[in-house]
Amino acid sequence: MPEKDRPTRRGTFLIACAAALGVIALVYISGLQVGFGARWGLFSGALAFPGIVFAGLLAASLVLSFVAVASGRASRSARIVTGSVSAGLLAAMVVTLAVTPAPVPPESLPARSADALRLLAWNVQQTAESPDARNRLIETLEPDVVVFSELYEGNLQSGDVPAGYVSYGVRGIAVTVLVADDLPPYRVSAADDSGATSGFVLTAETDGAAPEIVAVHLVRPGIDGDTTLRDRGLDWIAEQCASPDAIAAGDFNAVAPNMPRGRLGFCRSAAVFAPSWPASIPPLFGAAIDNVLVSERWDAERVATLDVPGLRTDHRPIVADVVPALIEGAAR
Repeated sequence: MPEKDRPTRRGTFLIACAAALGVIALVYISGLQVGFGARWGLFSGALAFPGIVFAGLLAASLVLSFVAVASGRASRSARIVTGSVSAGLLAAMVVTLAVTPAPVPPESLPARSADALRLLAWNVQQTAESPDARNRLIETLEPDVVVFSELYEGNLQSGDVPAGYVSYGVRGIAVTVLVADDLPPYRVSAADDSGATSGFVLTAETDGAAPEIVAVHLVRPGIDGDTTLRDRGLDWIAEQCASPDAIAAGDFNAVAPNMPRGRLGFCRSAAVFAPSWPASIPPLFGAAIDNVLVSERWDAERVATLDVPGLRTDHRPIVADVVPALIEGAAR
């Protein structure tokens, strides 16, 4: 074996580090794709930030590749291994960039189709967004259902609810829902009583007249990786999504990979939203924790994360147009 191809202590170290980065990347990809470690502490939280994770792994791999090339004591095998891992992580970063949608201005959204139901979900961070800002967005989008996470219905003042809407809420739960007047009347049929701020369920007063609305705001995972309360909230949503005619919306503080096979009960993620949090950083490095989930009777016609100038909250709003699903050629 030529001297330059013989393994050295430095070369072996570089190969081991590169291999470790490759294993971490494969484990992470399995979490994104099949839900491996979906509720496993800090790893569960990391699944919300593929842009940051792949960027960090790529940066570390490029450092290893640079050391392998620059060092005369590293073997050719070390350069090949570190270079291969860097190439793979670069590909993962490019794919992540390609599949991450961009936020869009509210004015660019076309009118929904005649049979579509438009839902707007926005974590307005208590009083960070003024009633005027909230109502301007409602006026622009004309949604049928609005879910304001982190807004207590009991704190609403005169003028906070725009004309043409009825507000719903539950004392002690930081979620307010506005429903357009042209939808059937609703009633609160269930609310989370676990002690965690999770949400409540609206059911049409006339059975079957309109879909159930599961409005949510789950507890974020702790900085120590404790996801107990967040996971309890996800399980609660799954229980409320036992109906095939349910729609869940709001701030989940979770992404689709945190949900078994991307589902909670009968509900599944409507489509891929651009990352909505935090609004202060580029979407590529954010987390799509605001979401709309739909049951089997609904499909997404259009979804978007909104680029709203002058945001004061740390969440971008999201909007989804959902339409009755076609099953075996018949609308349900």
